[in-house]
Amino acid sequence: MENNKISRKTIGMIIATALMGFTGIMSETAMNVTFPKLMTVFHVSIGAMQWVTAIYLLAVAIIMTMSSYIQRRFTEKKIFYTSIVIFTIGTLVGGLSQDFVVLLLGRVLQGTAAGLAMPLMFNIIFERVPMNQLGLWMGFASMILSLAPSLGPTYGGLMIESFGWRMIFIFTLVIPVVSLLIAILTYENSKKTALSKPFDFMAFILLAITLTALLIAANELETGQVNYLLFSTFIITLGLFIWRSLTSQAEFLNIRIFKKLSFTMAIIPFILFQFMNIGGNFIIPNYLQLGFGVSSALAGFTLLPGTLLGAVFSPLFGKVYDHKGAKLPLYVGTLVLLGSLILMFVLVQTMGFWFTLLLYILFTLGRVLAFGTTNTTAVAHLSDKERSDGSAMFQTAQQFAGALGTTVVALIAGSNKDIKVGMNHTLLLFVILTVVILVMYRIMFKTKAYTE
Repeated sequence: MENNKISRKTIGMIIATALMGFTGIMSETAMNVTFPKLMTVFHVSIGAMQWVTAIYLLAVAIIMTMSSYIQRRFTEKKIFYTSIVIFTIGTLVGGLSQDFVVLLLGRVLQGTAAGLAMPLMFNIIFERVPMNQLGLWMGFASMILSLAPSLGPTYGGLMIESFGWRMIFIFTLVIPVVSLLIAILTYENSKKTALSKPFDFMAFILLAITLTALLIAANELETGQVNYLLFSTFIITLGLFIWRSLTSQAEFLNIRIFKKLSFTMAIIPFILFQFMNIGGNFIIPNYLQLGFGVSSALAGFTLLPGTLLGAVFSPLFGKVYDHKGAKLPLYVGTLVLLGSLILMFVLVQTMGFWFTLLLYILFTLGRVLAFGTTNTTAVAHLSDKERSDGSAMFQTAQQFAGALGTTVVALIAGSNKDIKVGMNHTLLLFVILTVVILVMYRIMFKTKAYTE
């Protein structure tokens, strides 16, 4: 690769890996519109059914915590082909499952594959794309990944209306096949730097237990009781993980960067944005189907226009950050998001299909404007040595926040017999979280990093 040119092989590698990341995220949300149907098929509650999404996101989050080590330990080809094999097996297991537990196993395998592919895509871009084209290709990657969450429900709705829920899995395999054909022609390995430290498996296991215990404990609140054993496990393993990370000489995640207030005050809003994004994607199709009798296909389509516009405007939003800095897009985006949530909250009993579609467009545009800027500005204020860890933490936090968002919103929806009441309570929570984000920004912009 010349200084100012990107090779065709690199372009092929990025496209092939982006397709795998796209497939993984689309598979995550494609099942949301099937919940009313699958609750009948498998005889489970909406609280149990949300695990179809939550366990997928949990698997992605756990694998992503290892992404920095995996990419230094294994070649790009090994990581990519492994993700394709695991995703294919998981998709077949899910699509052919006759039991709910087997369905969840398929989702775990799919999530594992996505957790390998998505960090690999960004790693290829950072390693192989010249600086003068970095923004373009990062924008391409972000656009692909931002389209997938809301294309999923549209795809899932069309599949279940025309062919049945199993075909949501089976037809998905077309994209990995295309991705594989591109990879065979273009994929090549980069030179690897020898690892200077061993991987800290103990820290990894402690963090995996921490995330899993919290998610299960939150899910079990559906029963009306607190599982003190699980919450205790979460607190203990979190404490042990922090202790291990601060004392171990082995390699995992450098949590010391949380000492930087500018980073911490950015990653928390980032988590809350993703919590609302995936939680909203979960409840909106169910709200329309159960509350207004909208078909699965139409309910899934509700999310599509907002997502497409969000993807189209992403490069423009990036230019706003480049020319105006972080403050303007963060505040404007968050205030637009807050306005959309307040309108939804007021109209929740009568909103129906069209108002939901229009207000979701506002919701998405506001979130996309602030969400991407939050990530960019936080990592930009880290040193070169800290950025790989900061990026890994953002990616892990993004997936786990989605899993937690699905779990909590399902808990709220499941605790109310009327889905409109559940939607009302969900929107109230989202309004409160958005106000918290604005407070976080106020604190962030008072830190030394932003005042120098």
